[in-house]
Amino acid sequence: MCTGRISQEMILRAFDKGAGLVLVGGCHPPGDCHYINGNIQCEEMIRKLKEKVLPEKGIDPDTLRLEWVSSAEGSIFQKIMKEMDEKLASAKVVEK
Repeated sequence: MCTGRISQEMILRAFDKGAGLVLVGGCHPPGDCHYINGNIQCEEMIRKLKEKVLPEKGIDPDTLRLEWVSSAEGSIFQKIMKEMDEKLASAKVVEK
């Protein structure tokens, strides 16, 4: 229910299972978290993953995306999904 509960292992497992991109989406940034600091914890974990862990594993840090978007922001979520779909599609074209 909170991005603060997402672990590094969950994200890495998604990549290990073949995910081309991973999105972590949660409620708006610090100060607007129902669970006090869950989104702060998540933001820090994502930063560490992108700066150190993913490059060490040979995974492009740009394939992990963190977005603060509420359930009432359907059009914003749609835009994010479209951007990610286009990025994934262009990456597959390059691979061929």
